[in-house]
Amino acid sequence: MRFLFALFCFLPILIWSQSFNKLGQANYFGFHYRSILPMSQMQSGLQTFSDSVLKTSITPNTGYTFGGLIRYGITDLISIETGLYYNQRNFNITSTRLDSALTVEQRLRFVQFEIPIQGLIAIKLSKKLYANAALGTTILYKPSSVATYVNPYDKHEFRQVGLVDINDKLGFDLRASVGFEFRDKKAGVFYLGGTAFIQLQPAFTLLSRYQYVNFKQAAVGPVNASGFGLDFKYFIPYERSGRLIFQQGPIE
Repeated sequence: MRFLFALFCFLPILIWSQSFNKLGQANYFGFHYRSILPMSQMQSGLQTFSDSVLKTSITPNTGYTFGGLIRYGITDLISIETGLYYNQRNFNITSTRLDSALTVEQRLRFVQFEIPIQGLIAIKLSKKLYANAALGTTILYKPSSVATYVNPYDKHEFRQVGLVDINDKLGFDLRASVGFEFRDKKAGVFYLGGTAFIQLQPAFTLLSRYQYVNFKQAAVGPVNASGFGLDFKYFIPYERSGRLIFQQGPIE
């Protein structure tokens, strides 16, 4: 699935980028990988939901994002970036029946697709080294709900469901990035930086259910998935009419 997504994502973006290059505009195609780290400062650390019998805690684990992107130069120092990304968030879940010593641990994987849109300002530090800062938003698409369950002793069923309502499949976040990049006309552009992002809506609603024979109990609560990411980007240098299109725009 991830390979097919990468193929579906990269080829149209590459073709679109090349078509603009034919018009002489400063567009550049690249690849982006982000390692996502949860941050308790953004209220995305340990989150706990409970009722009279069931207590469930969910903790975000390291996730990742990858995809293809385009950088379009407006001036020598200002540009716009957008693309299409695959995003996977991982969570550890611990559920306890409060009137007994029964505790289980489970893992939940949640997938989103992203379309980031951000403005970027570059500062030239040396001949090939640049610093930049970016600010923007991301459109998030949540394709489906997810679930996992365990049944210890074949009697006690713990089911964790990441619920996505049909009316909540689209979401948004705000993000800010800072980083440094090395630009070479033949090798391309290598970027390393960090991004902080705040989701404007919960990623999903966690429904934690416990069942023992005919006894059922549930705990429900929204899950925040804001966090911080470590970014690596690579932009491919293009050639047109026997020369590199690397003279104008933000990756000069």
